[in-house]
Amino acid sequence: MAKKEKKAGNKEVQGVEAGPQENQNERIAKAPPKAKPKSAADRRKDRIDGITKTVYAAALGVIAGFASYYLAGALGTNNWQIGVLPWHFVMMSVILITSIIQRFTYSYLKIDAASFQTKDWLYVEFIVVDLWLVTWTLLLN
Repeated sequence: MAKKEKKAGNKEVQGVEAGPQENQNERIAKAPPKAKPKSAADRRKDRIDGITKTVYAAALGVIAGFASYYLAGALGTNNWQIGVLPWHFVMMSVILITSIIQRFTYSYLKIDAASFQTKDWLYVEFIVVDLWLVTWTLLLN
């Protein structure tokens, strides 16, 4: 009699497992089709574009750091202010100016800026601001 109970228990377990399996099949059917794998040339171009974007944003950040330091020395009494403008206004100005510069100069670097998503712009602007702050801080010390 114990054997029959085990068999009955197994049938119930199998019935319960069939429900989620059907749901899984429905999820697979609703999933969007996978993108085609990229060729080696496309992967290489994407990697080179990524390196170019990173180096260009880093160079803009360093240039902005030097510009902030020399403008602060020329226009203000404190090196962390440019004239009477506090550092956070300077940072917002750096973000605005470098984003405009990047939007217009990426075409000269043969990078399609029109295909950038929000995360791409946030990535390059983070690099600019990060290196701007590092450069300006090192120059202030």
